[in-house]
Amino acid sequence: MRALLSLLLLLFALPGFGRGQDVIHLKSGEVIRCEIVAITDNILTYKTTIDLGGGRSASAQPTISPEAVAYIEFAPLPGEAELLARGKEATLDALESLWDEKSRHLHRPRSNAGEIGLRYGQRLLVEPDSFQWKFALGVFDRLLERDWNPGNRKEATKGRLRALIQLGELDQAKAEALQLAQESEDPEMLIEARLALGLADFERLRKLEEENPRWEEDETVRPERERLYHSVIDQFLWPFLFHGTEEDLAARGLVRASEVHQFGQDEASARACLEDVITLYPNSPEAETATQRLNEKVDAPSSPNETDDDDSNETEAN
Repeated sequence: MRALLSLLLLLFALPGFGRGQDVIHLKSGEVIRCEIVAITDNILTYKTTIDLGGGRSASAQPTISPEAVAYIEFAPLPGEAELLARGKEATLDALESLWDEKSRHLHRPRSNAGEIGLRYGQRLLVEPDSFQWKFALGVFDRLLERDWNPGNRKEATKGRLRALIQLGELDQAKAEALQLAQESEDPEMLIEARLALGLADFERLRKLEEENPRWEEDETVRPERERLYHSVIDQFLWPFLFHGTEEDLAARGLVRASEVHQFGQDEASARACLEDVITLYPNSPEAETATQRLNEKVDAPSSPNETDDDDSNETEAN
């Protein structure tokens, strides 16, 4: 029986044999095309079927240790490719179902579960209810804990910061952004940390003015308001001033800076920031936003809770 099974596996590993959708790449170099029946961290069971000719076939369901596996190319689930191709038109419920199914493979090399998780988390952040943002925070935390892909974990760090800001956890967001700024040697992550700090302080600025509508006349409030105002602008302009070649991030910072200027009723500075985006970064995703706002004579600023549309990386799902 063992000899027959070995023969079947050998035949199935050869090109042209097998019609399964999953592809197991063993550390030995063997490639097995099959249907994965069950997989845990301890066992992997798969089904193989080969055509013996004459209308006959043979099948087997061997179990091996995942330790023998280098990586697995999982077959797309029914409807997965079509759903991901819909981009932003994909429904939240469909993304949630796909994430629930895929997330168990998050730690397995070459799995696209992380890309799906990022897309799901980013979609949750644009929902109107704060409980959805909490769900997003949970998704990003799971990605940070389990995702095999460092690139996905980097995007999840950004998502976590945005979720914290939208949830009003400003102290936590600032603490994590400051730590990231101090520890990261990645220019992109350093910029993201600065932008997160700016978003957190922009929210503080808004709340301060809401609670103190006569702040200009208040000798105790006005200095803090002025400090926050200029600090926020500095944070948003930092990518443009010091990492201008990071075009998308620099352009995003300029658009945010224009919102702060508009909030402070400095329309000339707001317009200048938008004009810089169009002139210097015409191919960035923010150029269209800048053009639209200029055409509208610098429209009202968006809420700092609005999720930036860079994702990235929705990190578009692979």
